[in-house]
Amino acid sequence: MEQRKIDEAWDQVAEHLVQDPDEDFNTYVDVCGKWANDRSKLAMILRNADGTKEFWTYHQLSMEVAKASTMFKEAGLKRGDRVAGMLSRQIETWITALAAWKTGLVYVPLFVGFGSDAISERLEDSGSKAIVVGHQWRDTLGDAKQQLSNGISIFTVAGPRGIGLRQGDVSYWAELERCNPDFSIANTNRDTPATLMYTSGTTSTPKACIIPHSGFVALMPYTLSVFGVDKTDILFATSDPGWSYGLYTTGVTPMALGVTRIIYTGDFDPKAWVQLMKEEQATFISSAPSAYRRLLATATRSGLPQSLRGANSAGEPLDEETANRWRELTGSPLRDGYGLTELGMVLGDLVKTDDDEPGALSAPIPGFHVKLVNTEGHEVKNGPGQLAIQKPRFQLSIGYDNVPETWDSRWEEGYYITDDLLERTENGGWRFLGRADDIIVTSGYNVGPAEVEAVLLEDPGVDEAAVVAEPDPSRGQIVRAVLVKASDATPESDLIKRLQNAVRDRIGRHAYPRIVEFLDELPRTATGKLRRASLKSIEASKTAT
Repeated sequence: MEQRKIDEAWDQVAEHLVQDPDEDFNTYVDVCGKWANDRSKLAMILRNADGTKEFWTYHQLSMEVAKASTMFKEAGLKRGDRVAGMLSRQIETWITALAAWKTGLVYVPLFVGFGSDAISERLEDSGSKAIVVGHQWRDTLGDAKQQLSNGISIFTVAGPRGIGLRQGDVSYWAELERCNPDFSIANTNRDTPATLMYTSGTTSTPKACIIPHSGFVALMPYTLSVFGVDKTDILFATSDPGWSYGLYTTGVTPMALGVTRIIYTGDFDPKAWVQLMKEEQATFISSAPSAYRRLLATATRSGLPQSLRGANSAGEPLDEETANRWRELTGSPLRDGYGLTELGMVLGDLVKTDDDEPGALSAPIPGFHVKLVNTEGHEVKNGPGQLAIQKPRFQLSIGYDNVPETWDSRWEEGYYITDDLLERTENGGWRFLGRADDIIVTSGYNVGPAEVEAVLLEDPGVDEAAVVAEPDPSRGQIVRAVLVKASDATPESDLIKRLQNAVRDRIGRHAYPRIVEFLDELPRTATGKLRRASLKSIEASKTAT
């Protein structure tokens, strides 16, 4: 019965595709090409920090993609070559990526927040032969280029009056204007590499996930069952396309469904977000919990547009307080999701269920089968256990380009074994506890950092919270909390007592933070994920009890 439901889910996804995944298959066709004949169909609304905006139809986008295809071919790039993009939330990202896929190149997105060492490492590892770079990050690329063993062609998106262009660069837009459009499409299949997406690892060489041309299909069940969007929706997509969630989950996949997306090119600004959602009549928003917490402060005062009917959260655990505040403000749930670049989004709060359990995910995404296993690989019914994902019909990545042996080691008897610990709730939900190596064992009890953090974040005096283990001679480990206070928080001593009591009452005496510290900001990776390992070496204002 379960396998039949899994098969039915993938069959329903196939109905949204114009290509047969078992025949020739090219990402460009289903993401942009199939909509391009409708000259009025809107693909993107670009909103800038200065208030200006641009409207891009799928037809207009396809024409610039055709010119970029010519540009790359005339530059000598051939099928299978890697072309990098050091770009952010801007139209050039989508023109470059779509042109790469259309011509059989492999796109390598690079997060613009990286320093020169991180950029050079990824360019060298990927063997990229060309890069499209925004003028804002041209200096960083210049430093990175000096560390490369081979040359690289640079296409620069120049600023006003040619800002950012250096000797030897090709002016991106000037070259596009010169090129005649090439409408041919490379002969690719479902397993042909389309993208190399590097993970955000900080302790070793980042793994290069190979996303094939069919990779986005793995995300369609999530978009349909958790977002619940269709081609009539207007999605405010806030994530950076330097990462898989921004490029694929809230980018390519909604486009394959014909969804119009709003892209804000400026820095995070809650007031600007609210204003543009009202002006563009957004029906859906997707962002991270930390962004929602800041957005709620503004939205509580100014309100959100009546057009907004849905919201999605991913990238970090969604705390119960944020989920409840969103529901109180909007009358609809903030639907959470869990996934990984390797396979896609695999757990979420499904549209067809009423999520009465904030802080927990309601079910596996249709098309996926998951279970919890112990360190020996045996299934545990309720957990805690590591999440194991059965090999699905479609998956976001098909291997690690630079460490294939590591990819192979993750699979056991047809299941991909993650490093993430979860447990089942009394209502049948799935609660994220943290990574396996983050679990705190104190006096024989297991404490999940995410569970304690959720309680701490409910206090209005706390803006951010992180929980890690601290060595202790009598208990083995004790719970240590590192906090960022709210601007109007009560004195530290009062806040600490209140927080410790809350954890004692809600979780248990074994889990309360015996050490509490305060920082101005928490250390995070380039994707915004908490770097718990870095907290172990940080000294801050500390109170121990």
